[in-house]
Amino acid sequence: MTGLTVSKAALHKRLSTKSSAEGIALILKVLEAAPERLQLLSRGLDEAELTRPLGEGERSFKRDLTHLIYCAERGTDPIHQALLLDEPFMPRIHAERDWGALMNYEAFDIAELMAYFRFRRAALLRILRALSREQWERAVRREGVKRSESVYYSARGLCLHELSHLEDLASKLGKTLSP
Repeated sequence: MTGLTVSKAALHKRLSTKSSAEGIALILKVLEAAPERLQLLSRGLDEAELTRPLGEGERSFKRDLTHLIYCAERGTDPIHQALLLDEPFMPRIHAERDWGALMNYEAFDIAELMAYFRFRRAALLRILRALSREQWERAVRREGVKRSESVYYSARGLCLHELSHLEDLASKLGKTLSP
């Protein structure tokens, strides 16, 4: 799978909601590529271009980056809880309305945000790569959701969400999403 570029639509078809060795490998590949893809998409853009909305009613690159960070932080919480606790329960905290309002990452420079995203991703990948098949199946119950969601399902959701935003950014910036 080295060098593989896959669209969100193709990824969605290939990633079953049930874990498999192929699915796990694909999730890891896409999550690993996200920080570099963000870096490549921002290359050549100055601070003004990075903070200007990408269209009428659209986010700026920086605002999309903070959105991805908020969602990644909230998206990894269930993974951590599932791996650390028996019968974990995640309260409903919205990634932007609640978490974003508290954290206010928009106040940081782009370089700091990119470094933070890269660091958080490296930490998550270190955890995910060390998991046994049984650990990928550990689950958490979220407030307002009847079913429990596995570590695999949470990582899958994070992967699909990020790839969607990366494709959207690439399209709006007129760039190609690199492998």
